Amino acid sequence: MRTVWLLLMLWMAFGAYGAPQTLVVAFWNVENLFDTEDDPDNKGDDAYTPSGWMRWTPWRYRTKLEHLAEVIALMKPDVLCLTEVENRRVLEDLSATLLSRHSCALPVIVHRDSRDKRGIDVAVMTHLTPVVTNWLETAAGQREVLACEFDIDGRPLTVVVNHWKSQLGKKAESDEIRRQEALVVRAYLDERLARDPAAAVLVAGDFNDEPESPILVETAGLVPDEARVRADASGRSLFNLAVSLPKEERVTYYYAAGKKWNVMDSISVTRGMLENIEPAAPWQVVKDGYSVFKTPAQCDEDGIPIPFRFVRSKTKGNAFKTGYSDHFPVRVKLEAR
Repeated sequence: MRTVWLLLMLWMAFGAYGAPQTLVVAFWNVENLFDTEDDPDNKGDDAYTPSGWMRWTPWRYRTKLEHLAEVIALMKPDVLCLTEVENRRVLEDLSATLLSRHSCALPVIVHRDSRDKRGIDVAVMTHLTPVVTNWLETAAGQREVLACEFDIDGRPLTVVVNHWKSQLGKKAESDEIRRQEALVVRAYLDERLARDPAAAVLVAGDFNDEPESPILVETAGLVPDEARVRADASGRSLFNLAVSLPKEERVTYYYAAGKKWNVMDSISVTRGMLENIEPAAPWQVVKDGYSVFKTPAQCDEDGIPIPFRFVRSKTKGNAFKTGYSDHFPVRVKLEAR
């Protein structure tokens, strides 16, 4: 009996608490997740109604939710960062679809309507409750940056969600807007790291720029060079995990007009989240834990993400594609120290 009791105590000590605690953070630009109702205060949703040019019927909206839920459930995120969502209602509908179809519970929603010209916002869905939420204003008419601070069993983690200006229009103008957005993120990171130089901070988003862009690297400090990050004892440089993958595996978006793959979406982490770094952050990136997440159902015959919208083609004609999103999601697995 004494032996059984000792074994039980050892299991409680090492089985229940000794095993590494893991956490999955994912990011996905879900491509225009609108409901079917016309919001008179949001001109950006005019196409996404049953009478709009997208013919956004209840069936299409429901199918879009089901497709997104299918992939999200496979990713099994603890914290899901989203962009291109219209409002809180679509997030509640997505949460309900996840639960009813896949028993995947992400009931905590962090969202607010922004001043974005297209009427789309950033958001977080999770089963955790943030202890602090910050909404960071960027450039006029653009999406806000969302920063959520969590405390998970005494281990803090900050997740920063971004959707920067696209490269449509004049290059100099779009570059300047993204530079302003990068400066806002940099200021937040400096403030957060000043409070705790060993903070675990994860910066996720659709940056509408390549990892090597000076705006990402020099202005925001999201560096695609692990050796450089490790050598920066100040801790200000974050490592862009996209470059931990081979070039052909890190792409997330295909620009059809230019017939070019891009790495628009990525996740960067603070120096202390890397292996064998002091001071160490409370969360560490699991070895080979970063990936671009895609299933065969998300891809066409060329491996390109299948969108959920009308697609115009000179050779194949116009058609409504009932895919998933024109972006692949990215995710990272973290491990408690």
